[in-house]
Amino acid sequence: MKCLCFPKTWLWPSSGKNKSQGARGSLTLISVFVFFVFSALGLGLIYLSQAYLKLSAFKKNITLSDFSSENGIKQGFAQLAGLASERRSPLILSEGYYQELKQNSQGGGVKIAEEALSVHLPVQIEETWGGQAWSCSTQFLPTRFIESEDYCLAEFHGEIRSKGRLKSSVYTRESSLEVCLKTLAGRIPLSYFPFLVTQNLDPARIRDFEEKHHIVFLPLSTNQVSPTVSFSSLPLVPDEAGPLLTKALNIKIFSPEKLSTAELRAALGLEPTSDPIPQGVYLIKNDLGLGGVYVHGDIEEMVLAVQAGFQVVSFRLNAERWVLRYNPAQSQTQFATPTGTQNYDLVPLGIIMVNGRINSLGGGILDSSDQAVLVRNEEIPSILQGISLTIVSSDQTALSSHLIHQGLKWQNGIPYLKDSKSQLIVYSTGKDFLSDEDRQGRIIIDANAPADVKIQASLTASDGFRVEGGGKTAFLIGGLQTSSLEMGENTLKIAPDERLLTNSLAPQNSPVTTSPLLLILGLIAVQWNEF
Repeated sequence: MKCLCFPKTWLWPSSGKNKSQGARGSLTLISVFVFFVFSALGLGLIYLSQAYLKLSAFKKNITLSDFSSENGIKQGFAQLAGLASERRSPLILSEGYYQELKQNSQGGGVKIAEEALSVHLPVQIEETWGGQAWSCSTQFLPTRFIESEDYCLAEFHGEIRSKGRLKSSVYTRESSLEVCLKTLAGRIPLSYFPFLVTQNLDPARIRDFEEKHHIVFLPLSTNQVSPTVSFSSLPLVPDEAGPLLTKALNIKIFSPEKLSTAELRAALGLEPTSDPIPQGVYLIKNDLGLGGVYVHGDIEEMVLAVQAGFQVVSFRLNAERWVLRYNPAQSQTQFATPTGTQNYDLVPLGIIMVNGRINSLGGGILDSSDQAVLVRNEEIPSILQGISLTIVSSDQTALSSHLIHQGLKWQNGIPYLKDSKSQLIVYSTGKDFLSDEDRQGRIIIDANAPADVKIQASLTASDGFRVEGGGKTAFLIGGLQTSSLEMGENTLKIAPDERLLTNSLAPQNSPVTTSPLLLILGLIAVQWNEF
């Protein structure tokens, strides 16, 4: 058998060289692709970095512009708050100018707001700081006007509008703050004043007054008008209580002269003669219904208490007692006297007129024998929820214990009145109701009162206020209006009644100032807006 042999040249050629060249081509393509990918990623990151830097710069400019606009709002509001708080004395008005301001408000004007703030509206502010600039404009429009017999309340809606920008940019940001300004004009109820002293003091003595007398104002929650001691050279506290007396006696027609003994006796249900009025407690009742309470003579002890929905007022004159109980919700009244008890399906006016001294006034409880007992060391609510009570004396009144209303709460040493719907006014005139003879129109916290006595009331004393003893801290939730102050080594802490800012509470049966005034009642921030 023959073997077929092929020449070497017939064998397949070797592929080693070609493989090496193909590998090198593939690596080149891969390298180019990887380079392209990383280049694209790098360029993308550079682009994103530039975009992020531009976005950050834009965001920074917006933020700084917002800050600039916010600075304008803050500066505008601080200016308003400063104007509202800097006046140490109420603005005294003539009768003619008061009528002019009232007519302007009735016609929709803002003259009361301009006069109260001592500015011409609108108020413009332009400021720069560093690289920022802002402009601010404040304007007010009338929203509400309420007129009463003695005074008027004018309320204004204000807008503080601000524009802010960077000096290097034309881009601006706008924001606004809505505020509410409340003012009072006329013969204002004294209960609206947190602290009024009718003394003519020079600026240096005014600065030292609060520190010298150990006066502390507790912080406010909403009102931006900082509470301070107000001073007036005029005797704004009246020394006679004619309007309150005629109201308590249910007398609708009253002559300008002083009430005669015969007229008073007739109002009390006694024979209308010129004989002296017997000492005692009289509940006024006539064809118009129940009036207030009239007391003739000095009261040794007067105790306020709450029992089962009834407001209880106990009077002790010498050894005799009178007890008044009334329930407004049930329209029931019981009046117990040394000679008997009368019941009525009516409730009396919340006015108690005392032609004499009150040697001890405070809160208490009813004991097992149904007698009112003064309690000095316990903080017992003694004013019924929803009651409005005004106690007027012609002579000195001494406060001997706590006078606290139902609904009063304390949190971290601060009183909260949101749930309290009642009010108490204690007023010492310093003049006899009949003879016009001068008396001691003082209100004192006596030496036997608790060390941390709490009084929730508006106290008006024509001849001065004094805290006796030493080491006491008197908490006054309400206000004080007086001609002088004697604190000794004691401290007075005042929490203004912020309920007076709302429409739900206005002082009832309060003495009013002897002259027309203009007063800023409140400045409240309402809403912040961004544009």
